[in-house]
Amino acid sequence: MVNESEAFSLLELEPGATQASIKRAFRRLAMRWHPDRNPDPAALEHFKRLRAAHDSLLESFEADTPLPSTQDAGHATSAPRAADRRRDLEIDLEQAVLGGEASLVFDIPSPCSDCDGSGWQTRAHSRLCPDCHGSGRIRTANGLTPCAVCNGRGYSNRAPCTCCDGSGQIVGHRTLTVRIPPGIAEGDLLRLEGEGEPASDAGSLPGDLLLRIRLRPHPLYRVIGRDVVIERPVSIFTLLGGGQIRVPGPSEPHTLNIEAGSAAPRTVRIEGAGLPARSGFAAGALCVSLNPVTPAPTSDKSVIELYRAIQGRLTQDQHMLLPELDTWEHQWLPPL
Repeated sequence: MVNESEAFSLLELEPGATQASIKRAFRRLAMRWHPDRNPDPAALEHFKRLRAAHDSLLESFEADTPLPSTQDAGHATSAPRAADRRRDLEIDLEQAVLGGEASLVFDIPSPCSDCDGSGWQTRAHSRLCPDCHGSGRIRTANGLTPCAVCNGRGYSNRAPCTCCDGSGQIVGHRTLTVRIPPGIAEGDLLRLEGEGEPASDAGSLPGDLLLRIRLRPHPLYRVIGRDVVIERPVSIFTLLGGGQIRVPGPSEPHTLNIEAGSAAPRTVRIEGAGLPARSGFAAGALCVSLNPVTPAPTSDKSVIELYRAIQGRLTQDQHMLLPELDTWEHQWLPPL
């Protein structure tokens, strides 16, 4: 079951969306995630979540009243809210799997204390106005008009504030710590209440900050949906004869039993070892792509003799052990 806050996030809507907005958002996202259009194995599960979000929001919709946010009682529809802000948040794969914290740095403008936000400083002595050069008038498309800087006087005792360069604002910095829940995936949205645009007056509420999750490229893993893919080199003899290998994982290493068989590349899935379950999505798998590694050239006579012994044994039953080679030689080479 999808709660309201998750439903808004899944449909990429702000709290207070209308019934028509909910339907439009679902149609737009359904075009992207419908399994008939999206070959990603995770598409079907995500489409089901979108459908559940759409249905749950419409069920709670009453008449023409906008939907309230379940995030905070302060988001009542009676109080106007400032606009939301949107940003990307880049995190490591380990943070997506295990959860953790990330830091965001914001520029925070505030009124300049030197000029009280006016952008001007008062001089002890008047000087010629720098805009009209003392004439008191400015030439425009409509002719000569009084200079707005000196009010037509031709001189001014004001100068741009040297602290804020005349902008009236000083830009400070604020660091926000964001909690990352385990199992969050590429493209997921995190909503931080009250961290959007500031309230315009005492009777309004600040907006929210919507963070779109982006996963940094990893030197070892790739993420497909909720599955984590790793390329694991394996000795050709382990693939042929079987054995155990250790495989690193984003949360912990795993021991993998290799069954004796073919030396061809293959992929083995370790279910539940990918991204953890979250918001109704099942846990992904660790997909281990086994790539055969052949021995390096050697002049060691004992190793060469071992290779020859293996080759001699394979040749005795070539039709069973090397069927592709046996078929090719019978087709294209004359019998000895």
